[in-house]
Amino acid sequence: MATTPEPSEFSWTEPESEYSAQYPYNNVTQTESGHFQEFDDTPGAERIRTQHRTGTYTEIQADGTRVNKIVGDNYEIVAKNNNVKINGICNITIVGDSVVSVQGNKYERVTGNYYLEVDGDYQQVVNKKVSVTSGDDMELTVGSTLGQFILNAGDALQLNSDLTVDGSITGGAITSTGSVVAGTGIHAGVPGSLNPTAGISTLGGIAAGFPVAPPVPGMIEATLSVNAPLISGIVVTDIRGPMELIRLLYDMHYHIGNRGWPTSSPIPLM
Repeated sequence: MATTPEPSEFSWTEPESEYSAQYPYNNVTQTESGHFQEFDDTPGAERIRTQHRTGTYTEIQADGTRVNKIVGDNYEIVAKNNNVKINGICNITIVGDSVVSVQGNKYERVTGNYYLEVDGDYQQVVNKKVSVTSGDDMELTVGSTLGQFILNAGDALQLNSDLTVDGSITGGAITSTGSVVAGTGIHAGVPGSLNPTAGISTLGGIAAGFPVAPPVPGMIEATLSVNAPLISGIVVTDIRGPMELIRLLYDMHYHIGNRGWPTSSPIPLM
């Protein structure tokens, strides 16, 4: 994580002139309208200053520092290449808007950390493919407790890894080509939901009470019980009929044998 810059790192001030001219070292040329140029050879305070009558000036100070101040607009046109090397810190303060137009490709390389802070909205528009690669962890945080993290995809959203969700997942349709593992259960048709009459449909089998992998297609295997109270208005059925009827048929059986003789195994009606 990049270290947040201190407020002092965003501020700087215009240096004052190092004027300390002594006679006869300062040679001044001045025009009628107020332009002037100084070549100051005062020991320890050597300067060169060229100033327009409006206040725009360039001053080179004793240690080689150059100060350019433009009180009007500034235009810089380079017909060919432009190369800038700064061995120290570069501070740029723009009081108004900033527009950068690159008519070719743009490359940026940062060997240290990269920190970007935006007090307002932040929007990116890319008309073609976007690729972001992280060599370590990647974290996206919505700071507001009421904020939402929204992903919109025209076709599909593909995640080639595990997904861990502390909250809930809500969707019009959730499809898995592998398996769905739920530690606290899978609930369908919950009262008050968008689809309270929804159910679970599968071409495979359903195993409850004890894991069966894979369940037998078309069968419900329950080592505990399959219960649907009639008071709920829900009936569990298969191709032979309601579960209540099937249970009655299999619970009723005959014992064949005479009194005092060992009986045979129970024979169900069906």
